[in-house]
Order: sequence, then C-alpha cells, then structure tokens
Amino acid sequence: MTTSYREFATGWPVLLGSVLGITAGVSSFYFYSLGIFIKPLAAEFGWGRGEASLGALVGTLCAAAMAIPVGRLVDRLGSFTVGIGSLILLAASFAVMAFGITGLPAFIALTAILSLLTAGSSPLPFSRLVVASFVRHRGIALGIALTGTGIGAIAVPALLAPFVALHGWRAGYLALAVTVLVICLPVGLLLYRAPAGRPAAATPSPLSAILRDRAFATIGLPIFLASVAVLGTVVHFVPMLTDAGLTPARAGGIAALIGIAAILGRLATGVALDHLASPVVSAGLFAIAALGLLLLSGGGASVAVAGALITGVAVGAEGDLIAFLTARYFGGARYGQAYGALYAVFLVGGAIGPALMGAVFDLSGSYRLSFAIAAALLIAAALLSLRLSQLVPAQD
Repeated sequence: MTTSYREFATGWPVLLGSVLGITAGVSSFYFYSLGIFIKPLAAEFGWGRGEASLGALVGTLCAAAMAIPVGRLVDRLGSFTVGIGSLILLAASFAVMAFGITGLPAFIALTAILSLLTAGSSPLPFSRLVVASFVRHRGIALGIALTGTGIGAIAVPALLAPFVALHGWRAGYLALAVTVLVICLPVGLLLYRAPAGRPAAATPSPLSAILRDRAFATIGLPIFLASVAVLGTVVHFVPMLTDAGLTPARAGGIAALIGIAAILGRLATGVALDHLASPVVSAGLFAIAALGLLLLSGGGASVAVAGALITGVAVGAEGDLIAFLTARYFGGARYGQAYGALYAVFLVGGAIGPALMGAVFDLSGSYRLSFAIAAALLIAAALLSLRLSQLVPAQD
C-alpha cells in the first residue's frame, strides 16, 4: 500500500469525525441559520433589517475574540476536549435562544454568549486533527473535512427554512439544539482515539511572534476582504429571495445550492492546492467569486441559481485556504494559534459583511449596491493573494 493510500486507510475516522463535527458546529449550523431567523424575528419584534443583522455582527465579533484563546486551548487541552465540549455547549445555547429571546437586547446578549461559549466548535480543532494525520494529500483531506460547512449550508436552509415558516422561530432553535446533540455521539466515538486529539507536547509560540510574521498580514488581508463580501452575501441570500416574492421553502432550496457548491469548491480547491501554486489558486477563486456577485448585482433573484453556485464555491474555497495556508506557512507547531489568529480575521470580516449589507439595504431599498461593493472587495482580495508567492513555507 502506497503512502498516499495508507494516509486515507488509517485516517478515515479522523476525516469522518471532522466532517460531522464541522457540520454541526457554530460555523455551519449557527451561521447558515442566521438568514433564516432574520425576517421572523424582525416581524415579531418590529426590527429593521439592519437591527436583525446585529446578532450576526455581535456574535461573530465575539467568536473572533475567542478564536486565538481557542487556538491556545486546542494546543494545551487537545482537539477532542475542545471540539466535543463546545458542541455540547452549542446545543445548550440553541435551546436557551428558543426561550430567552424577548427583544433586541436579549437577542444580542444571548447571541454574544453563544458565540463566546461555542467558538471551539469551529473548524479549528477538527482541521488540526486533519493536518496532523495527512501530509502528502493534506489539501484534499482538508477539503473533505471542511465539506462539513457545505453540508450545513445545504441542510440548514433546505430543512430549517420551511420548518421555521411552519412552526415558528422558537421551534427552529429547538430543532437545531436536538440535532447538534444527536451528532455529538458519533463525532466523539470517531475522534476519541485520534492521537492528534491530545494536547500538543510543545509550548505554544508567543502570539506576538505570529502577528509580526509577514505571512500573517499577507494571508490575512485578502481573507478579511473576501469574508466581508462572501459571508455578507450568504447571510442575506434568503431575505433577498423572499423579498423578490419566492416562498421560504423555495428560497431555502435555492440557498441550499450554496452548500452544494461549497462542497464541490472545497474538494476542487483541495486538489488544486496539492498540485498548483497557492497564490494562483487563491487569486483565481476570488476573481471567480467577484464575477458571481457582479452577476447578482445586475440580475438579482433572476440569476439566483448561478449566484448561489458561485458564492458557494467561494465559501468552500476560503475555508480550505485558511487551513492549508496556515499549515504551509506557520507549520504544525504554531498551527493552533496561527489558525486562531487568521480565523479571527475571517470572523471579523464575516461580522462586518452582514451588518454592512443590512445597512446598505436599509439605505437603498435593495441589495444591488451591496453586491457591487462585495464584488469590488473580492477583486482586491484576488490581487492581494498574488503576494503569497513572496512567502517562504515553514519547515516543520
């Protein structure tokens, strides 16, 4: 058996457990449910679209604040403890949201608490397991593991949107809580014996050294610009479609295409990163995403299917790029904190994006200008990604 096949033969439990863990985690179940709850919450409490988007802003900023501490926890406590514990807290938080939202202050406060407590269910601990288990085919292995967010992007809009329309937003939060708990069991069984799930032997590098590293800014800036554009679009995709007259079920079905495209985008990106130069892959993917958002800006709901597919590819690509580039330019010894720092940048962009699009919508009355701004940001990200060719890969 070749080394390539041996990696997959011995590492499949890590891959499967990581796929399930990322699927149920805060970056998937929580993020892809945000757009579904915007209109029901706004309708019940009389909020504007911008106010309803504040939950995404506050929650994502809190998650960003926790990304680096979570990276340190993963290095100190191990991926298994952090990942499983955070999934259990996510289920509990969804249940509290179902009964605890009584107005805008409560909504913002509970969203902040959820994000602070459950940041460890992000892809960070699971991608660390994959990076430690795969070397020769690390790109495609990360692509497979990170399809979890794509699965969430398919399942959550397609199933939760009609469920909430029929049973209400409180029942929607309870359904998410139960589903996360059910998924926790197989994730725990698959990852419990993974050697890379245990604490790292080495002392974590100082955060200041990571932030001063040239690779941090070179990777982080295009990631930030792309996350503002892409994640802002994802959160407002369902509201855009229902504004155009589509039913919640139909809008959720089209939005689910983002997840299908994200899965294909992750796999294609993983293969590309194993065979092509990372600057070329990064710039090309961001440029394609920019074209997709320009299409949405001009055609709106009439080109929603094409827009969803292209947006999904961008969502999938960005997740792969963070994990792959962190491992390539920071190495395994600094992976936890470096990933946490770059993921914080990604989350800050993801917090700004939905709030920015909501505010632009309130001012202009449509999403056309928002999509045009997002396309411009992606073009800038594509150009900046070419600077990755100036970096030297890590040796460990």
